[in-house]
Amino acid sequence: MRYTTDVQDADFSLTRDSAFSYQCNACSRCCHHKAIRIEPYEALRLARHLKLSTTDFIARHTEAGGTVLRVIEEKENACSFLGPKGCTVHSDRPLACRLYPLGIARDADGVEKVGRLAAHPETAGIYGTGATVADYFAAQGVAPFLDVSARYRHVYDRMLARLEDLDAVEVEERAERRAAVDDTEVGVAASTWIDIDASVAAYCAAKGKMVPSDIETLVDLHIEAIDAWINTI
Repeated sequence: MRYTTDVQDADFSLTRDSAFSYQCNACSRCCHHKAIRIEPYEALRLARHLKLSTTDFIARHTEAGGTVLRVIEEKENACSFLGPKGCTVHSDRPLACRLYPLGIARDADGVEKVGRLAAHPETAGIYGTGATVADYFAAQGVAPFLDVSARYRHVYDRMLARLEDLDAVEVEERAERRAAVDDTEVGVAASTWIDIDASVAAYCAAKGKMVPSDIETLVDLHIEAIDAWINTI
């Protein structure tokens, strides 16, 4: 299956200093027909919100190898977390939902670009220019998500560089590998590294460490475990 997102069609002409404001009026129209990509940190926060392990969360609530939130086809492809009164996991919603109706991308040099997504034709949201993009990001609490995403991006880049050192055709096969992730059976993690709880538990067992309970330390150990693995291949 090919998953597309609104970000691919966004107009990336904004910066954090651009005039922008948005008032959500909970019409929930943005919660349908979306492929909400998530990273391990987002899966962990949602899992804890639901009092689940990340292993169970991936099995119950994701597709595309644990990288996309599941939707309900019988309800007009609504996000599975959309309830009668709106988002049922709002306090721990993923970054894509916090950014909406904006999106973030990075160019080849890693420079941030901010894009405005196309609005739903019947949206009840109100757009304005009374604040800035930076103000909107602050109000939506995006900072910790962007910080952790940058840390994972760094370790991901290290992993790719190491794999390319080992196999010269790795770059050519990357698109095929990504497609394979999207085609992974629903509820199955495409890689053990996506599952923070399982990965950290295995790492702590091997190191004789106690498994922490707080999210921040779990993320630290998860990245440490991936780094340690990269150093062994």
